[in-house]
Amino acid sequence: MKGDARFRPQDRIRKRSEYQVIYDRGQRIPSGSFVLFVLRNASGRPRLGITATRRIGGAVRRNRAKRLVREIFRRHRGELEDVDIVVNARAALPGAEYRRLEAELMSRLRPFVRKVR
Repeated sequence: MKGDARFRPQDRIRKRSEYQVIYDRGQRIPSGSFVLFVLRNASGRPRLGITATRRIGGAVRRNRAKRLVREIFRRHRGELEDVDIVVNARAALPGAEYRRLEAELMSRLRPFVRKVR
Protein backbone atom coordinates (compact mmCIF):
# COMPACT_ATOMS: atom_id res chain seq x y z
CA MET A 1 0.00 0.00 0.00
CA LYS A 2 1.31 3.45 -0.89
CA GLY A 3 2.31 5.54 2.14
CA ASP A 4 0.07 8.50 1.30
CA ALA A 5 -2.98 6.32 0.55
CA ARG A 6 -3.47 5.29 4.18
CA PHE A 7 -5.99 6.77 6.57
CA ARG A 8 -3.56 8.27 9.08
CA PRO A 9 -4.18 9.72 12.56
CA GLN A 10 -3.66 13.27 11.24
CA ASP A 11 -6.54 12.66 8.79
CA ARG A 12 -8.95 11.98 11.66
CA ILE A 13 -11.05 14.17 13.90
CA ARG A 14 -10.66 12.66 17.33
CA LYS A 15 -11.58 14.92 20.23
CA ARG A 16 -15.12 15.53 21.37
CA SER A 17 -14.33 19.26 21.50
CA GLU A 18 -13.37 19.22 17.80
CA TYR A 19 -16.63 17.46 16.92
CA GLN A 20 -18.54 20.05 18.97
CA VAL A 21 -16.98 22.99 17.10
CA ILE A 22 -17.83 21.38 13.75
CA TYR A 23 -21.44 20.73 14.87
CA ASP A 24 -21.80 24.31 16.14
CA ARG A 25 -20.10 26.24 13.33
CA GLY A 26 -20.11 23.85 10.39
CA GLN A 27 -22.49 23.64 7.47
CA ARG A 28 -25.11 20.87 7.91
CA ILE A 29 -25.78 18.89 4.73
CA PRO A 30 -28.51 16.22 5.10
CA SER A 31 -28.71 13.21 2.80
CA GLY A 32 -30.50 9.87 2.64
CA SER A 33 -27.69 7.75 4.09
CA PHE A 34 -26.00 10.31 6.35
CA VAL A 35 -25.86 13.86 7.64
CA LEU A 36 -22.68 15.78 6.86
CA PHE A 37 -21.21 18.60 8.88
CA VAL A 38 -18.47 20.48 7.03
CA LEU A 39 -16.24 23.26 8.34
CA ARG A 40 -13.16 24.79 6.72
CA ASN A 41 -10.00 24.22 8.76
CA ALA A 42 -6.50 25.65 9.01
CA SER A 43 -4.70 22.31 9.37
CA GLY A 44 -3.69 22.23 5.70
CA ARG A 45 -5.49 18.97 4.95
CA PRO A 46 -8.99 17.51 4.89
CA ARG A 47 -9.94 15.55 8.04
CA LEU A 48 -12.72 13.05 8.66
CA GLY A 49 -14.80 12.08 11.67
CA ILE A 50 -17.54 9.44 11.63
CA THR A 51 -20.33 8.77 14.11
CA ALA A 52 -22.45 5.64 13.95
CA THR A 53 -24.87 5.13 16.84
CA ARG A 54 -26.57 1.91 17.88
CA ARG A 55 -29.67 3.01 16.01
CA ILE A 56 -27.84 1.86 12.87
CA GLY A 57 -27.49 -1.68 14.19
CA GLY A 58 -24.98 -3.89 15.92
CA ALA A 59 -21.22 -3.52 15.84
CA VAL A 60 -20.89 -5.31 12.49
CA ARG A 61 -23.28 -2.87 10.75
CA ARG A 62 -21.72 0.17 12.43
CA ASN A 63 -18.20 -0.94 11.49
CA ARG A 64 -19.26 -1.56 7.88
CA ALA A 65 -20.75 1.94 7.71
CA LYS A 66 -17.52 3.48 9.00
CA ARG A 67 -15.36 1.36 6.68
CA LEU A 68 -17.34 2.46 3.62
CA VAL A 69 -17.10 6.16 4.52
CA ARG A 70 -13.37 5.92 5.35
CA GLU A 71 -12.63 4.25 2.03
CA ILE A 72 -14.49 6.94 0.04
CA PHE A 73 -12.66 9.66 1.97
CA ARG A 74 -9.31 7.93 1.47
CA ARG A 75 -9.82 7.69 -2.30
CA HIS A 76 -11.00 11.29 -2.73
CA ARG A 77 -8.94 13.04 -0.05
CA GLY A 78 -6.65 14.64 -2.66
CA GLU A 79 -9.60 16.35 -4.36
CA LEU A 80 -10.89 18.02 -1.20
CA GLU A 81 -10.08 21.47 0.13
CA ASP A 82 -8.91 21.90 3.74
CA VAL A 83 -12.13 20.99 5.51
CA ASP A 84 -13.22 19.02 8.54
CA ILE A 85 -15.97 16.56 7.63
CA VAL A 86 -18.13 14.76 10.17
CA VAL A 87 -20.37 12.02 8.79
CA ASN A 88 -23.31 11.03 11.00
CA ALA A 89 -24.42 7.69 9.63
CA ARG A 90 -28.12 6.94 9.15
CA ALA A 91 -29.75 3.51 9.16
CA ALA A 92 -29.53 3.16 5.35
CA LEU A 93 -25.75 3.59 5.23
CA PRO A 94 -24.44 0.09 6.12
CA GLY A 95 -26.63 -1.59 3.51
CA ALA A 96 -25.72 0.86 0.75
CA GLU A 97 -23.78 -0.20 -2.31
CA TYR A 98 -20.30 1.39 -2.40
CA ARG A 99 -20.68 3.13 -5.78
CA ARG A 100 -24.04 4.69 -4.89
CA LEU A 101 -22.72 5.84 -1.52
CA GLU A 102 -19.60 7.29 -3.14
CA ALA A 103 -21.73 9.28 -5.62
CA GLU A 104 -24.04 10.48 -2.83
CA LEU A 105 -21.17 11.62 -0.59
CA MET A 106 -19.10 13.28 -3.32
CA SER A 107 -22.12 15.14 -4.73
CA ARG A 108 -22.76 16.62 -1.26
CA LEU A 109 -19.08 17.56 -0.96
CA ARG A 110 -18.91 19.18 -4.43
CA PRO A 111 -18.66 22.76 -3.04
CA PHE A 112 -15.56 21.67 -1.09
CA VAL A 113 -13.70 20.03 -4.00
CA ARG A 114 -10.56 21.90 -5.12
CA LYS A 115 -10.95 23.91 -8.27
CA VAL A 116 -8.61 22.61 -10.97
CA ARG A 117 -6.52 25.45 -12.40
